Amino acid sequence: MFAYNVAGTNIHVETCNNYLTNRMKAFECNESEKPDILVEIAQCSHIAKPEGRLLISESIKWLRKEDKNGGFHIYSTDKEEKQVLSHIETNKEWSSANIRFLRHDIDDKKSELIKIWPDVHTFMLMGIIFRNNLLHKGGIVMHASSIAWNGKGLLFTAPSGTGKSTHVGLWEKYLGDAVKVVNDDTPAIRFVNNELMLCGTPWSGSSDKFENIEVPLMAIVVLEQAPQNSIRRLEIFEALPKVMPRCFLPYFDEELMRKAYDVLENIINRIPIYLLKCRPDKEAMELVYECVK
Repeated sequence: MFAYNVAGTNIHVETCNNYLTNRMKAFECNESEKPDILVEIAQCSHIAKPEGRLLISESIKWLRKEDKNGGFHIYSTDKEEKQVLSHIETNKEWSSANIRFLRHDIDDKKSELIKIWPDVHTFMLMGIIFRNNLLHKGGIVMHASSIAWNGKGLLFTAPSGTGKSTHVGLWEKYLGDAVKVVNDDTPAIRFVNNELMLCGTPWSGSSDKFENIEVPLMAIVVLEQAPQNSIRRLEIFEALPKVMPRCFLPYFDEELMRKAYDVLENIINRIPIYLLKCRPDKEAMELVYECVK
């Protein structure tokens, strides 16, 4: 059994997935702590196709259990949809989950990524469990790049390809060791003693840049590419439609969505949200710096 604490969430995992345990090593904690999430991960020779009410039908399918206790099934199949390759079964609160995956014998000539893909995929599924459980505790995960600077947190969010990581790179370049990347892709935000905290998580996209740190969140900056640099603080009614699409929201579950709305409302009412229209240059970084210094 492995024990981790991510954004104040104690996660106990029964697994032999070395990729997962290596990625989460920085978040190890005392196993005696009561788990908020208990996950069992196992390799199987066959996975039966689960039954339930279809919620999402994409590359990964989501089903709602049809029993009185509720909960969900999430599974992926081969291209012909004949064989289940991976499966999560979770309770309604996302506090207990079983992950099953099918591992095939891989030709040694195949790339290392193909060989470890089942382990990588399982790690990604763990991220789904974590972010939905976090909503029950008043937290949320965002698609953003985030930093700690002067003991405070800054979060930069925008659609993929807009330049979040590039902007964070400017802070690293010009402020050096005073800046730490909290998470370059999917940081968590949660309340601790009524204070909004920016938290590192091990799920960080392709950059693999993250740290196990928590700092008070002082602002969210929404980035937009533009020929000229400018920044302004958004009104609450402007901020919500800018920030909401950048959050991992549980559209599949009405009750959980209400929790997500409450979290977003609390965030937007507590901290400033800025719109930075910018080029990828030092002047853009300095505009944010002057607002938050």
